[in-house]
Amino acid sequence: MPEDLRTALLEELREIAALPVPAFDPDLAGDYAETGRRLPYENQYFARRRHLAAHALVGDGAVLSTLIADICDEHSWALPAHWDDGDPAVCVDLFACETAQTLAEILNLRDDVKDRERVEAEIRRRVLDPFFESEEPFWWEERFSNWTAVCAGAAGMAALALGYDTDVIRGRVLPALQAYLFSFGPDGGCVEGIDYWVYGFGYFTYFAEAWRDATGEDLLAGTEAIASFPAHVQLYPRSFATFGDAHYNPSLPPGLLARLADRLGVPLPAIEHTPTFADDYCARWAHLTRTLEWGRELGGEIKPGRTLLADVGWYVERRVIGRRMWSLAVKGGYNEEPHNHLDLGSFIIAADGEQLLCDPGAGEYTAAYFGDERYEQVHPSAAWHSVPTVEGAGQQVGEDSRAELVYTDDGVDAYIDAYGDGALLRKFTWTEDGIELFDAGPEIVESFVSRIRPETEGDRATWTGERGTLVLHGVDPDTVLIEDVETTTHLGQPERLWALRFGFSGGLRFELL
Repeated sequence: MPEDLRTALLEELREIAALPVPAFDPDLAGDYAETGRRLPYENQYFARRRHLAAHALVGDGAVLSTLIADICDEHSWALPAHWDDGDPAVCVDLFACETAQTLAEILNLRDDVKDRERVEAEIRRRVLDPFFESEEPFWWEERFSNWTAVCAGAAGMAALALGYDTDVIRGRVLPALQAYLFSFGPDGGCVEGIDYWVYGFGYFTYFAEAWRDATGEDLLAGTEAIASFPAHVQLYPRSFATFGDAHYNPSLPPGLLARLADRLGVPLPAIEHTPTFADDYCARWAHLTRTLEWGRELGGEIKPGRTLLADVGWYVERRVIGRRMWSLAVKGGYNEEPHNHLDLGSFIIAADGEQLLCDPGAGEYTAAYFGDERYEQVHPSAAWHSVPTVEGAGQQVGEDSRAELVYTDDGVDAYIDAYGDGALLRKFTWTEDGIELFDAGPEIVESFVSRIRPETEGDRATWTGERGTLVLHGVDPDTVLIEDVETTTHLGQPERLWALRFGFSGGLRFELL
């Protein structure tokens, strides 16, 4: 890692370590059961992990030992939202596994940690024994998502750090990680979006490199398509397609990107901002330490180009029109994906990365967000994506609701079967100064969603952003309706979405200014 970047990161850690360790109220775990809100407990949980990492790398041994003892006293290392009907103390979730890995590697890093035997015993009791001694697979070993890679990878790294026999690790960790890889199609697309690519494939990569150090076996070989995903779905520096539970500007760990580029020769996304530790809300030890070890200056250039990830159903194209880089991203796939939204045929139009027509991405995670009322929540619902209703019906949930994307000479076609008896064809075609949209289907009511309030005049609607202006021609002024909703982002910040709706069936034209 270049010395100036490394120095900046270590200085940030020293500033964190100089602050008082934040208070921790275990009773906030009950707040989730009462209100369904996750953030009150999780904010303090991740603040404690942030201080743990800082003190482990640059802090005083006595303070570090006290902090580790407090973590060993926690009722559960898992988040309350993940507790099942069993004992929360031995709930093997994402963050229990991450905590186990973090503490195991700290024991190897620092010889001044007190009560080392107790720390190792807690790692084994809470995570490694339940995982390696269970005769039945955990659900995340059979339903493949970021959980599969994070839980198995972090537990595997903890076991390696504690000196477990590699045959034991091979028998339980490697099958889960191979299954995770097999969940990707040949195009390497991640149905969960860029954030969960960072999380899942990140932890796969971290374990793979630790495994290679221990055994010489290379688990990364052949994963080039998966490793190329960020470059394929980038709209602009600090801007990515936000389908599913994603964020437009995710924190991409420099260590992970550099390692994949160096080992696999894959293209890098264009990077203009080196993430700080504060950029990672969850304060993940694996991202931090691998960035300190592997990170380097990352360049990359955003160029015109197009990508169709046919297996996952994502299309992204960038074109220079006027003085700006315009991007069009279209969503296919099916309506039972991990972190699914009702968004088949939804699309993004962005000017220099600013989404003038947006995909809402991830909302605040609550009990309802992952419960039976998921599609009544703003961010996952069809009503707050740029998808129409067909014969008065919205999109239906389920694996049978699907959209296939097919390249054309100047764009992409989306064949959507997600409305019961009503089907929809959407044709996106680039022109010299814009994008044409042709919708074919019965009784269509259009819907276009943005964080910018549209202004209408006659048969035109205009969205004026900071980096560009989008003008829609073909609005039906007799049926036009503008709606808005106040909601909260993934981290609980307020935001407002606007929807332009009108009855129409046929051709529309977006002028890009």
